[in-house]
Amino acid sequence: MNRNLNNFLLSFNDMLAFELSILTITYTVLTIAIFLQVFCFKRSMEAIETIAFTVSLLLLVVSISLSPLSNDGTSPTITTLVCMVLVSVTTFLSTLKERVHAIPSIYKKIHSYLAFMLFFAVILSHWVGFVYYVEYSIVVFLVGSVVISMVVIRLTKPKKRYVHLEKSNRVFSLVFMVIVPLILVFHFGFEKAYENFPIDFLLYIGFTLLAISKIYDDLQRLSLINKGVEPHKRHFENYGLTLREGEIAALLSKGITYKAISDQLSISLPTVKTHAGNIYKKCSVKTRYELTQLLNS
Repeated sequence: MNRNLNNFLLSFNDMLAFELSILTITYTVLTIAIFLQVFCFKRSMEAIETIAFTVSLLLLVVSISLSPLSNDGTSPTITTLVCMVLVSVTTFLSTLKERVHAIPSIYKKIHSYLAFMLFFAVILSHWVGFVYYVEYSIVVFLVGSVVISMVVIRLTKPKKRYVHLEKSNRVFSLVFMVIVPLILVFHFGFEKAYENFPIDFLLYIGFTLLAISKIYDDLQRLSLINKGVEPHKRHFENYGLTLREGEIAALLSKGITYKAISDQLSISLPTVKTHAGNIYKKCSVKTRYELTQLLNS
């Protein structure tokens, strides 16, 4: 009997050490991903919605990993429920931000209103005592948000500015369509089995892979990996500029006038201005000075 007890304790300690290792890696990778995204955001190369999505993932991981300290480990804490709503919202918003779609803005507002209602429901449930119904409502909201976002990703193309995120979005689709529903099924459908067979580490691994993919994309855009490409060409790829737009952007950044660009490239002056307007729009700048600062940063 003592031998069986010792074997059980050793097995438990090994599992605990494994989960702690995976958790540490997940914390580290998500933090690095957020740091790089903020750095890219300051250079007008990243959307605030993408940063919010990654932050919400980190908060969810932190909440899940700490929840056993505040309850029985079989039901999510109030903090975890709030983080699940945050992930739902940021998943949907970041997807719409990065894709070319025809979804009316009213649906985004409805989704946000539902999220606010669930936030208040979570807070009220702490005193009123209907946490059970709130849990399942949030699970449905999260799964619905993920499924809709994945359908949008599969049926639409990325905006030119976010073409570099296509690989990350594919990883994102796989992680959320497989791992997240699996976790939720075990969490809410088989609580006792889940307690004896912890699978949270699968979620950590999935989030880690997603964060690594985003880190690689950001490093590519920041020219820290592909050093063999000229600076201007790297920026042109980052912002989805065409070859002609790249030529004009390079000349604009050197201070050459529209008329001189027209003569040098043998194209009409209105055409140059049209290309310049497209360049400013894709690079999210308003003046030649801002464009020059951006391309030479």
